[in-house]
This record gives sequence, C-alpha cells and structure tokens, in this order.
Amino acid sequence: MDLRSLGAGVAALREHNSALVMRQILSSQGLSRSEIAIRVGLTEAAVSRITRDLIDAGLVREGEEVRAEPGQRGRRQVQLEANGNGALFLAVSLTISDRRVSIVDLTGRRRAEAALPPALPDHYGTLVDKVVAGARHLLGKSRLPRQRILGLAVATAGAVDQASGRVTASSLAVLEGQDVAGELSGRLRLPAIVETIGNTFGLAEAHRAMREGSAAMAGPSLVVHVAFGLGVSVMLDGQLIRTGGDERVAGHVPVPGGRARCVCGAQGCLMAEAGGYGILRRLDAIAPEAPRQGWAEMRPDALRDAVHRSNAGGNEAARVMAEAGRLLGERLLDIGASIAPRRVLLGGPLAAAEPFVAGVGRGLAAAHARIGSLPPALRVSAIDYLRATELLAIEEFALNRPLLPSLAPVA
Repeated sequence: MDLRSLGAGVAALREHNSALVMRQILSSQGLSRSEIAIRVGLTEAAVSRITRDLIDAGLVREGEEVRAEPGQRGRRQVQLEANGNGALFLAVSLTISDRRVSIVDLTGRRRAEAALPPALPDHYGTLVDKVVAGARHLLGKSRLPRQRILGLAVATAGAVDQASGRVTASSLAVLEGQDVAGELSGRLRLPAIVETIGNTFGLAEAHRAMREGSAAMAGPSLVVHVAFGLGVSVMLDGQLIRTGGDERVAGHVPVPGGRARCVCGAQGCLMAEAGGYGILRRLDAIAPEAPRQGWAEMRPDALRDAVHRSNAGGNEAARVMAEAGRLLGERLLDIGASIAPRRVLLGGPLAAAEPFVAGVGRGLAAAHARIGSLPPALRVSAIDYLRATELLAIEEFALNRPLLPSLAPVA
C-alpha cells in the first residue's frame, strides 16, 4: 500500500467534507450540527469534528441554542453561522461598463469598495498597476486583517483558457494573452483566479439558487448578460459548462435585415442591433452604415443614463430599448436551440431597463410561438458584475479550495 497516496486521499476527503459543511452553513444561517449531518449525509460525530475545526479557525461561530424537536437527533441544538470576520476576499471587475475593486467577507457582505480610474489604460502594465494600487488602498483604508484575506477573483468579458488561466479574449484589449491572475497574485501575494463575466454571473446565480433550494436551477439554463455587447454561457443543474470559448461570440449572430455597423466591422450583428453598443448609436442618431466605433469609445455613464431614461417611460430611450430587447429575445431561440433551456437568466446593466426586459420576453414568446412551443422562463438578475465577482471569490476560495490549511487558529 502506498501510504502517501492513502494520506492524500484521506486529506482530499476531509477537505471535501469540510466544503460540504461550510456550504450548508453559508446557504442556511442558523442550522444545527444534526441538521447539517442530515443534509450532507455525514454522521453527527463527523460534522462535530469539522465544525470544531471551522470554529477554531474563526470561520464559524455558534449562535443561539434551541430546544430539539420531538424525534430530532441530538439534545443540544446550537445554531451555527458563518463568521464574517473569519475570511475576506478581494474582487475585481474589469469590463467596459464596470471597473471596480472591493473587499467582501465570508457572509457576502461588502466591506469596502473603490472605483478604478475611468480612463481605459492603453498598456497592460498600467492597468495592473491601477488594480494593485486600488486593492492596496482598500486594504489600508479598511484596516481589515491582511492575514484573513484568502484570495482575489477577477472577472472580464471574453474568454479565459481554463488550463493556463490566461485571458485569450477580452473587451479590454490590453488583457488579451495576459496571465492576469498570475500577475496580481505575485504583486499582492494572494492566490488569484480570473474568469469570464458570463461564467461569473452564472456562478453567482447558482450561489443565489443554493439559498433557495437546488431545484431552482434544475435542467439547462441559458445565461445571458448584456452591456455594450452581450455574452452567453450555459449551465446544467446549476453547474457551469466551461468551454473556454469566447462568450461574446453570440453577440455576432446575424440579425435578418440588420444594417447597423458592429464593432467587428460587419453589419447586422446582434450586439449592434440589440446590445448597448447599438442602442447608444441609435440614441445618438448615428446612421446604421456609419463607420464602426471601438471599445474604447464606449461610455458607461451614457449607458446608465439611457437605462434610467428608458425606465421613466414614454420616451425615445424606452422605445429603442424595447425594440432591442425584442430582437435579442427572438435570436435567443436560435442561440439556445441545441440545449432547449428551461430558463433564460438575464443579467448585466441592460437587465435594469424595464422596457428592454419586456422586449426580451415578447421576443422569446414570438419566436417560440412560430414553432408552437412555450418559451423558457425569463429570470432577471439584479446581481451586478462586481457582486458576481465577489460571489465567485467566495465560491472559489471558501468552497473549492482547502480552507483550514490557509488559516491559523484563532487565539
């Protein structure tokens, strides 16, 4: 028998069981040890050992003691809850529409936040310098214990090679081909991960569904986020299907009869007709055939203003948003046909525009009516890009990686 292999297997099992217990505590504050044991299928003794280690490490604390119900296992029913001060995480959103850095704790509470400079840097090194400076500023201002920060998560729109962690495509051109996680990890001396916004948003929705019950995400889901462009990802039973491909490709699906010039130079791409890029061009009265604009010319403040004006109702912004949403809804039948999604999860800045969302619903209904089928449920997410990145950090560093070896016990 190879004792080293046996030891590694035992350690992996212990880490797996610890993650199961921690997930239950994060999803349902106030569970007792016996309730957790029933949910995860472990013995009460095993759960007690795990929770003792989590409490010693400062990640979990005991709450009120409640009387056991008749027939309930165990006499002492002490509620357990995550300790927000026990673990902290850095989150960085690097997209055209949202460039911020924050510190979030284990319970999901945002402890500090700062905006990165609005001007888009032309050089990768400059962007990394600004992210590092923003993170260090937050750490200094918040005075949170540095040793309790377990990792950093970065999200950007595009594609990430899952093997190397390099950004292979991004709306921020300076990130393409770069090992963003490795660079930030070295500079800030923290483990780091980089992920696409689509996958990050999907993980955030799965985290939300975890609190509502696993059935909330049963079956296939089409995850769509819309800002200036749009991205599409796929989930199955609440789990991401990571392909490593560019999530933004769906934005270049051709729209029949479309004439608007896309950022790629072609005419009639979906993002030029139904994304924020095309919406702002129409609101600015730019002719469809006019030369394309680049990513650097996108204006987050203008997009936020258009969303606000559209929600006021009865104006040009509302009309343009509604038409763009309808076009997107119609094309989602083509995009998602191969997986027959049960639901469409719609997020991103444009998900806050009520006429746009209503238009997506009408487009979905009209497209499916043509083939005599019911449209998938449309679920609108209020999770913004930074919040999604924070939940990615919690998922990755509190649930997917060994927690206890990285933390010293609380004195």
